[in-house]
Amino acid sequence: MAPIHVSVRAYAGFGGLIGQVAPLIRGNLVPHLRQVPGFLGHCSFASEDGHFVSITMFRDRSGASQVDGRFEDGMLAQLGDAARASPRVAAGETLLHEIARVQTGDHPPMFIVVRSYVGLGPKEEVLPRVREHVFLTITGAPGFRGYYAFLDEDDATRGVAVSLFDNRDHAMEANERVLAVMRDRHIAPNPPAIMAGPTVVVAAA
Repeated sequence: MAPIHVSVRAYAGFGGLIGQVAPLIRGNLVPHLRQVPGFLGHCSFASEDGHFVSITMFRDRSGASQVDGRFEDGMLAQLGDAARASPRVAAGETLLHEIARVQTGDHPPMFIVVRSYVGLGPKEEVLPRVREHVFLTITGAPGFRGYYAFLDEDDATRGVAVSLFDNRDHAMEANERVLAVMRDRHIAPNPPAIMAGPTVVVAAA
């Protein structure tokens, strides 16, 4: 499967504004994204630890470069503290990704888990072990909906994995299995930072 470009923007402390943000994303950001060549999908959620998280997928970096997040930055600055509306961003081309079935419309929200690792070794060492041990653990888990794994294009020692499941129970069960695999197989030297929560906005091209 050809790589796609994924960006993850996390706004610390803005999760409580999700009720105000979601209509603006649906009414303004999503229509704009759908006009950009190569747009594949977008989802937003409030993490259980209080972050507002925005994830966008494009066929390649050229499309992603036309969407730099200023809409979201400005929107959150108006709703909250402008000084805090500066996200932590990770973006890059997927090393592995798989989509089973996306729940949109009248379906219950999906549950997302984003794991961010730092201090990873060279891609040539990490990728084969992730493909052999982690990828099958995620994609074979009950309730699996989607998986995207990439190295941050600004820091190749930072890896990000986005997992989507049909509900929280399945997502967190799979997450615990992945954490155990990553630890037992010595794939990552440090435990990941984790953001998790139910989708509030899901949009496809």
